[in-house]
Amino acid sequence: MRKFFLSVALTLLSFSQAVFALTPEDVQNIVQEAQTAVEKLPAHEEEQVAVAIAVSLSMPKASLIRLAEDARDAELPLTFRGVGTEITNKPDEKPKTTLERYGKGLVARHMRDFEFLREAGATVQIDPVLFNRHDISDVPRVLVMPVCRTACEKASRLFEARGDVTLRYALEHIQKDIARALKADSENTQLISAQGLVQRYLDRLGDRP
Repeated sequence: MRKFFLSVALTLLSFSQAVFALTPEDVQNIVQEAQTAVEKLPAHEEEQVAVAIAVSLSMPKASLIRLAEDARDAELPLTFRGVGTEITNKPDEKPKTTLERYGKGLVARHMRDFEFLREAGATVQIDPVLFNRHDISDVPRVLVMPVCRTACEKASRLFEARGDVTLRYALEHIQKDIARALKADSENTQLISAQGLVQRYLDRLGDRP
């Protein structure tokens, strides 16, 4: 919505320049006013919070396939820390960078490891930052977390469900935690956004275990 608003403003600016003679200062003022108006627009609910499913290839294949099918229908990706076996640096070897560990080339070489998940219709996402930021050491986990808009190192998750359960069960567990939190803080916009977001994913899953 914000990008659309700014695009319209710039289109109108171009039209104005064609009809009226505007100085560079006039143009700058118009752009600044448009940008200020955009910044005052309310953010979309989904920009405040997000849902992530953290998994690993070490999980039982049947559990991963079940989550893959649920994630496909909920339109959520399955997020992995990395691909293949963790790279161990030798004592005399230059340490590997994150790009070298999890770069496109490495992902491409290991895509066959994720083939059974893609065949189930799931979207696979490699995000070591998510695991590090939320100190994820065991999987599976379903997290509801605030969206980090800056280069933050840590961002506390709001809610989570852990254990080898269905996605619907995990989301319902989280939804109950959100409802309890809202009883104590009913005006909290972040909690309200989280409740609405989780409910949308539950609606997509429909009536299933």
